[in-house]
Amino acid sequence: MKDFSFFGVNEHNKIVHDTDLNLEEIQIQGYTIIHDVLTPEELKFIRKKLDEIYQVQVADFGDESQLEIINDSNNVRAPLIYDDVFLTSVAANRKVLDVVEKVLGNYFILMLQNGVINMPLQANKPNAWAYHRDLNYQHFTSSRPLSVSALFCIDDFSEKTGGTYILPHTQRFEKCPSEEYVSKHEQVVTAPAGSVIVFDSMMYHRSGKNTSTNVRRGINNMYVLPFIKQQISFPMALKGKYAEDPSLGRLLGYDCESDSDVYSFRKKRIDRINKTKGE
Repeated sequence: MKDFSFFGVNEHNKIVHDTDLNLEEIQIQGYTIIHDVLTPEELKFIRKKLDEIYQVQVADFGDESQLEIINDSNNVRAPLIYDDVFLTSVAANRKVLDVVEKVLGNYFILMLQNGVINMPLQANKPNAWAYHRDLNYQHFTSSRPLSVSALFCIDDFSEKTGGTYILPHTQRFEKCPSEEYVSKHEQVVTAPAGSVIVFDSMMYHRSGKNTSTNVRRGINNMYVLPFIKQQISFPMALKGKYAEDPSLGRLLGYDCESDSDVYSFRKKRIDRINKTKGE
């Protein structure tokens, strides 16, 4: 490590754990990279499963042309519903959750999980190629982050395969910058397969075009404060699976589903108190 000196500084961040540096990077530049999160064996299995689930979803909806109409081709929606690996090894990965907890505190839920298949020389222009916030259509800032995105690199993210382009610090500003600013200041984030790019969901970013001959897969997981609605209700889609697991049930949003009536609202809370007391 370089030997730095400072002058006129009374307050200074101190790094005790690796996650402290991850937090500092997200707070200042908007993103961080966690390396070596998934093993080569896990990556091989996840690639195969992601491709298989996409074909299942295409068949369920009719064919790929139907997905193209709604600009949703090559997106694998909520793969954790189809295979546990996308929950246990991806969404609930401890290395990632430790960083998310540093940013959002100890109570957050999984708002969405989407696999993104960036095909070589893809002709259509998916929404992911355009600059956006993962909390779409929001033009405000907050004193603390509301959401953290964790983009798992299932294949190598490079300029050629379509790395993630970012506008650092834009999570702090309400309006999207001008085209001139974007052209001058955009940066491409590259990372090897098995890494995770974790960023403030309000930072403007986009996916690059894949000009290689290989498929580039990624899985985006958005973790949000629990008052934000899930894209797809995991409790409903999973039909109660993991509801009794204290950590996974909470992550999947079982504790913050809207109740259907007043009695249900109160019953859920009294049951939770009784369970805490061991009754």
